[in-house]
Amino acid sequence: MSSLEDWAPRVYRFALRLTADAHAAEDLTQDTFLRAWPARARLRDERALRVWLFRIAANLWRDRLRRDHSPIARAGLLSGEETGRQQTPERIAAGKDELRRTLDALNALPPRQREVLYLNACEELGSDEIAEILAMSKGAVKANLSLARKKMRELVGDESPASIE
Repeated sequence: MSSLEDWAPRVYRFALRLTADAHAAEDLTQDTFLRAWPARARLRDERALRVWLFRIAANLWRDRLRRDHSPIARAGLLSGEETGRQQTPERIAAGKDELRRTLDALNALPPRQREVLYLNACEELGSDEIAEILAMSKGAVKANLSLARKKMRELVGDESPASIE
């Protein structure tokens, strides 16, 4: 069984998708673990731990947005990303362009659709877990996921083999 600390990178990636800002994501990740730490001993199931941490992060972010009344910033390319050492400069540039278009499209989604799509595609969570994390019905998760995928296909296109399905 993994410890609470083992989930920090995944919680940070989720926070980065929510905030679109590395510093805000670090703060949100830290706040998530500060909130989770006192109750860590009560959790025995790893699936419950994962859902619980993502739910804390999502709730803290929503609370912060309500409190600050600030719009979500658009993310650019993440610094330090490497696409591979043996690729040609043209392929690297094309990959970065595709990544930028995909991230821009993801950030253009309404917040709920972005959260659902991220949790499904990147964190590989199922509808039940996403519904629990985001405090919504399983039907709402499926509807938001369908709308998010449709919008992503419109914004990014279906030309690449790695398109979202």
